[in-house]
Amino acid sequence: MKQPNILFITTDEQHMRTLTCYGSKAGVTPVLDTLAQNSDVYEQAYTVSPVCLPARCAFMTGMYPHHSGSVSNVFGASVSRSYPNLFTELKKQGYITALHGKCHFIPVPYPATRRDMTLEYEHFMTYYRSLGMDKLSLQDDKNNSLWYYDDYAKELFRRGMLKKCRYEAHEKPDNPGYYDFPFSSDMHPDAWVAQKAIEDIRSRSTKEPNFLWVSFSGPHYPVDTPAEYIEKVDPDKMEPRIFREDEWEDETKFHFRGYHGPGTTEGSGHVRDGAQKHYSEAYWTEWRRRYLGNLALIDEGIGRILDAARDKFGDNLTVIFTTDHGEMMGNHSLWGKNGALFEDVLRIPLLVHQPGQTTGRKIKETVSSLELFPTILTYAGAPIPDSCDGTTLESMVRSGGRPYIISECDNRVAVIKDGLKLELNRSDLGQRTYKELYDLSKDPYEFINRYEDEEYKDAIRGLTKLLDAEPYLMETIFWSDENGRDYWLDGGNGAGLAANERPGEEKPYI
Repeated sequence: MKQPNILFITTDEQHMRTLTCYGSKAGVTPVLDTLAQNSDVYEQAYTVSPVCLPARCAFMTGMYPHHSGSVSNVFGASVSRSYPNLFTELKKQGYITALHGKCHFIPVPYPATRRDMTLEYEHFMTYYRSLGMDKLSLQDDKNNSLWYYDDYAKELFRRGMLKKCRYEAHEKPDNPGYYDFPFSSDMHPDAWVAQKAIEDIRSRSTKEPNFLWVSFSGPHYPVDTPAEYIEKVDPDKMEPRIFREDEWEDETKFHFRGYHGPGTTEGSGHVRDGAQKHYSEAYWTEWRRRYLGNLALIDEGIGRILDAARDKFGDNLTVIFTTDHGEMMGNHSLWGKNGALFEDVLRIPLLVHQPGQTTGRKIKETVSSLELFPTILTYAGAPIPDSCDGTTLESMVRSGGRPYIISECDNRVAVIKDGLKLELNRSDLGQRTYKELYDLSKDPYEFINRYEDEEYKDAIRGLTKLLDAEPYLMETIFWSDENGRDYWLDGGNGAGLAANERPGEEKPYI
């Protein structure tokens, strides 16, 4: 069999500098560190979106969010079944396909969630299976599995664990955004996903090529690390937070409110007045230690998955590891990612191991997560659909890398070219668009907003032209009526969306 078995492993909201190959000193990911030694390590990989759903839908289709319509976690389009996706195209090449873990290919009705109750999810699961996967073990985000009955929630319920987990994550008073997982670590959501993947691998035939997407929902908050994994992290080896005492004196920055309150990222919801300036250094140390502990648990699970895959498939195995987007992780005195266009959120780890590869390479050329869909298809011998906005990693590197990066979701977009980053970020009140420019060559940690500096005016015009030249982008990301209220717009002529996928219409999801 010439086609490789493909193992696609993703985490959720993982900061790039949690891996040794990207500079971490914490040493919590020995399995991934070993994999990196025998893989291509992409040092300049960017996510196409700073939030979950658009980033994951781009993995599925290779399309920009403003082309697919999948622009938001809460509104916009789900992955349209009219678009070629990973599962449909690999199945055409004879692959047996599966996803274990988080999908999030359809907007979640967050306003319908209950802190004290778990709701039905069968229509979501029916939709996911309709996308072409042969097998699905759904753990659709740590929060979703407590709000809705996915496969993991059902198992928690059968074991009498669901109510306790829901209480710790959502009902417990004065929740600081983290807690000890209340049961044995083998029932942690990330351990559960690893075990489902291992069981599936062991059941596979080697007569057909196999594709498995193992999609961990950690280390995304709530940070629910089992106590024994917290103990694996030495706080003295953790990197210091990146921040400056005076950086939030500038009211032109979107996250001025996140620091001073009311907040702009998820971490603001767990602190007095929604102001992350109230978090102590002891809090940041504890939060970061638990976050890294969750990664230690995931890394251990990946080790078991790789052992099972190598036992089953031998050397005929391609392994791709990445994340959907990053996390502030206390840098700039923020945690979370909502509204965040910092490099902490946009830069992602990306490792690619080819069958039989025994040496590692550092790839310096800039690439986007858009490249993963066509790359995986090419490995499988499948043609790249015309709808795809990405190109293969090999082709992108050979051409010198992406000339510029666009990362986008509802009400925000960043464009990066030649070391300059322009950010447009619409406030959640719909009253202001924050405009920021950072010179990454001189200010790599993005402390100083240069948008009003005269010397950068020509550069701002050039970056703005890149956004204007992209069909439907600005209409899809930003639009307001005469009263300043924000609406999502489908690009004027539908941008390829089916009528029942357009927001604002009371249509069923499936």
